[in-house]
Amino acid sequence: MKTNVMAYRGIKTVLVIVAGLVFLQTMAIIFQAKWLSEVITALFHHRSFSNQIPTVIYFVIAFLFRQLMNLVIRKVCLRFSTNTVKELREALMETIFSLGPRFTKKEGTGNLVTFIIEGCQKLRVYLELFIPKMVAVGITPWLILIYIWTKDSLSAIILLVTMPILIIFMILLGWAAQKKIDDQWSSYRLLSNHFVDSLRGLETLKYLGRSKTHIETINKVSNQYRKATMSTLKIAFLSTFALDFFTMLSVAVVAVMLGLRLIDGSLVLQPALLILLLAT
Repeated sequence: MKTNVMAYRGIKTVLVIVAGLVFLQTMAIIFQAKWLSEVITALFHHRSFSNQIPTVIYFVIAFLFRQLMNLVIRKVCLRFSTNTVKELREALMETIFSLGPRFTKKEGTGNLVTFIIEGCQKLRVYLELFIPKMVAVGITPWLILIYIWTKDSLSAIILLVTMPILIIFMILLGWAAQKKIDDQWSSYRLLSNHFVDSLRGLETLKYLGRSKTHIETINKVSNQYRKATMSTLKIAFLSTFALDFFTMLSVAVVAVMLGLRLIDGSLVLQPALLILLLAT
């Protein structure tokens, strides 16, 4: 399977479509924050809620439009990932049949079955989730950052400084997770081959009276896979904690700076609230 997403057929068209949809979704996010901050500010200053109903309606429309864009993005990526995996699975089957039983024996039947069924399914999920996230990371933060810069340059600078820190830590954790995933894949491959071989030789093991003793071997292989899986999950939880921690830290710094300037009167409530909503 190709690790380079750009190598798949039709990916450029999908990226262009998703980029346009993400741009519209980002604009909806910005307008959501703008209209929500206006309503909250107006109510804070004891203005009539009835006068804010049009703004509330605008906010609801922006929210629904954002969800609609998210749904369309998911549909586009799902269709592309499904078609890509279908073509890849057919190509794999043709390659395996052309290489013959010697290749199957060398790689292991269980490994090939797992790769074709579960591996292709995981690739579909990967493409479905990765493509919109990749495009969103390249568009959404920068549009929001530019908009925040027009409202308050200091808050934009704080967010711009903390963003590389997040990226560096995620890269470091990604390298650690890659090593753990490789270890898990080796254990999973061993477990798959062992399971298929056990099913094939079950009658022979019963005939020789070795079926009960074979349970210990199955438990040993399964335990190796369990340890590899738990080790990978530790890295996943650590990466989530690091991402949340530095995200909350950057938002907290922005909130403190906004609060101090609200106190001394150098900043009014509406843009401060708008920036705080967008910073997250």
